[in-house]
Amino acid sequence: MKIIAHKFGKGFSLLEVMVGLGIGMISMLVVMQVFAMYEGGKRTTTGSADAQGNGAIALYMIERDVRMAGWGMGASTYAGCRTTFTYCDGSAACGGTEGPLGDMSFASVRITDGEGNPDTISAQFFADPALASFRFPANTTLRGTMPQPSSELNVNSVSGCKEGDMVLVQQGGNCTLMEITEVQETALKIQHNPGKNGPFNPPASYQNDNDWPAYRTGATLACFKHPVAAATFRRTYSVNLTSRQLQVTDSTVAGGQVAPDIIDLQAQYGVAPTDMQEVSEWVDATGPTWTNPSASDAARVKAVRIALVARSSQYQKPESGSCKTTTRETVKSWSSWAAFDTSRYPADWGCYRYKVFETVVPLRNGIWGNA
Repeated sequence: MKIIAHKFGKGFSLLEVMVGLGIGMISMLVVMQVFAMYEGGKRTTTGSADAQGNGAIALYMIERDVRMAGWGMGASTYAGCRTTFTYCDGSAACGGTEGPLGDMSFASVRITDGEGNPDTISAQFFADPALASFRFPANTTLRGTMPQPSSELNVNSVSGCKEGDMVLVQQGGNCTLMEITEVQETALKIQHNPGKNGPFNPPASYQNDNDWPAYRTGATLACFKHPVAAATFRRTYSVNLTSRQLQVTDSTVAGGQVAPDIIDLQAQYGVAPTDMQEVSEWVDATGPTWTNPSASDAARVKAVRIALVARSSQYQKPESGSCKTTTRETVKSWSSWAAFDTSRYPADWGCYRYKVFETVVPLRNGIWGNA
């Protein structure tokens, strides 16, 4: 009898399983490598696009207001103000601090130096130009010498002057800012009494103690509508150091976000020689002259140049060790004039990509008003 041997081939051998696992692992590594490269490229692309968009929006908003700064603030209104007398009775209606208005300035644009941190830029107007009630200052002159102390102005015209407006009186290098509490149209008189309706008006004793000036016949007056709780309207752009957002505040509403992931903001004044229009030097808002420019120095500012740094929203993970996506050597080439202090940036600043925006904004109202 013939015996036939049968070979049974059921399943995989151990060797075949090991080979299959090896091929699968190699395939997985290839797929993961391709995926990682794709994600890295996408992260870079989308991060750069976010920085580009946020920076463009932020710079546009700042440039728009800076370009319009000084609207309604004709140089003739304040050009002679070498010394300005102001007052607040301490109520919230005028700022909340009793005494002279600490931040009073007639400059179209104010830059506050950040001392290594981002600078702050403020555009100033005589009133909010976005409101339908906005109007240019109404000008008139005194028709009689103003006694001192006094709460009454005898003028040649009250046209354009209304109760609740501010009035700026100018003569001989002195300027006084007061609030109108009553307009007598027939008698051609403007009252600026202290009290609840005149928080910007000092009592007679304060005027005497602080040598407030008396004004003679021919002194010029400008009446203008002021915002709530401030003498002039000011819109301010700054960088929030915690959230790293560009934020805006003004004299009428609480602050709001303009654009996220804004890391730095640097600015300089473009200054021209007296009675000229061409910028001859760029200066930081530092020192006794430019920290708080006088009216005559403010009239010499013809432009502002701005450098803004926007950060990518996507975090660039380092392959190993510390982040080297952006280095200090790279930062040195960001701008030909602005200095960016990365020691003030978040600790992981090197893990992000950045876009730098620069522009020069002419102060057209200042240029035309002083032409």
